[in-house]
Amino acid sequence: MKPDQRVDWLPLVWTLLFCAWLFGVPWLMLQSVFSVPLSTGGVASAADLAQRDTLARWAATAAVTLPLVGVLLAAIARRKAPAIIFGIALLLSTVVVGYGLANEARHQPTPAPTNDHTICQEHSGGDNECPGG
Repeated sequence: MKPDQRVDWLPLVWTLLFCAWLFGVPWLMLQSVFSVPLSTGGVASAADLAQRDTLARWAATAAVTLPLVGVLLAAIARRKAPAIIFGIALLLSTVVVGYGLANEARHQPTPAPTNDHTICQEHSGGDNECPGG
């Protein structure tokens, strides 16, 4: 095959990455949201919650990884347009995933305080076993 007849495979890879990001990530998120069966009245079992969390993690990972791969390929090939497109997609994904993680951390229940605090009382005629004493 002559060099001028070779098939440039990078546009195909970028198209597949972009379609996976544009359609695959929302599909995973919808799967995550609707992983609780409606037949149970919206009550989720532990297995349903675990499946929801797993799908959400996969969606977040794919949302950031797919544009990152596109940016890296564009940088290696020194192509400006795909670098800009995937850079914008990476920025959007990072903001959305970061906001989701921050929101999740903010809504985590605070752990209940434990009563491990023992009062150290010194006694006359004995050794001082209190910390710092």
